[in-house]
Amino acid sequence: MKAGRALSFVGLAALAFVASAAQALELKPYGRGSFEEIRKAHAGRPLVVHFWSATCAPCLAELPDWARVAREKKGLDIVFVNADGEGDRVKAGARLEKAGLAGVAQYGFADDFLERLYFEVDPGWRGELPFTAMVDAGGKLVAVAGPMDEPAIAGWLSKASP
Repeated sequence: MKAGRALSFVGLAALAFVASAAQALELKPYGRGSFEEIRKAHAGRPLVVHFWSATCAPCLAELPDWARVAREKKGLDIVFVNADGEGDRVKAGARLEKAGLAGVAQYGFADDFLERLYFEVDPGWRGELPFTAMVDAGGKLVAVAGPMDEPAIAGWLSKASP
């Protein structure tokens, strides 16, 4: 009888942990029109919108660099958009927390018509990850498919601020 209660307690504790981890991520839904809304919300300031996945090795490898950029580049607004399905969101949140990016604005794809989401950011984007959309203070967009390194971000940022 006591072993059954202990097992039940362990099961409930595990469920509570998973539920709290899922809530900790707090992804805003990213659907049709979200890219333009994000651009408007950050108008007049340099903005990076970074699309990534917890199942993308290059995405995961560059997370520490993004954390360093977020800490050091105070005039830069950074938004992360997770392209994973609902089942991988807890894993994605854990990856962001581990990298030190828990405080960065976070969205998650909430539309099954992915091609439309890609097209709204860049008509040439076909969904490859990582993908970074950099918008300067004047609204000019530069899109980069593939990993970004810190010197490339710093070079763009030196030109992006008014």
